[in-house]
Amino acid sequence: MSEKLCDRVLRKEERFDEGNSYSYELLMREGDTVADFKLPLYSIRVDMTDTDGHRRQADARDVFSNAEKAIAFFDKIVRNLATPIDLAYILEDEMA
Repeated sequence: MSEKLCDRVLRKEERFDEGNSYSYELLMREGDTVADFKLPLYSIRVDMTDTDGHRRQADARDVFSNAEKAIAFFDKIVRNLATPIDLAYILEDEMA
C-alpha cells in the first residue's frame, strides 16, 4: 500500500533586507493513511540567499496540526526575518 502525500503551499512571503533575500512558505499536507488520522499537517520552510549568493534552507515538517497556530508561527518568523538557522531555535522556544 502506498501513501499519497500532497504538499500544498498555503502562503508564501518574500522579504529583502540588507542585500539578503528571504523566502518563507507555509505548507499543508494530508496523507491518506490511518497513521495520519487524515488530519492536515502544517510545515514551515525558510530559504535565505545572502549577499554572496550562498543559499540556505531549513524545513520544519509536520510540526502543527492546528491551522491557527501554524499561521501565527508563520507570521512571527516572517515579521522577525528568521533565518534557516533560527528556525529550529524559534520552534523549540514556541513548543516549550
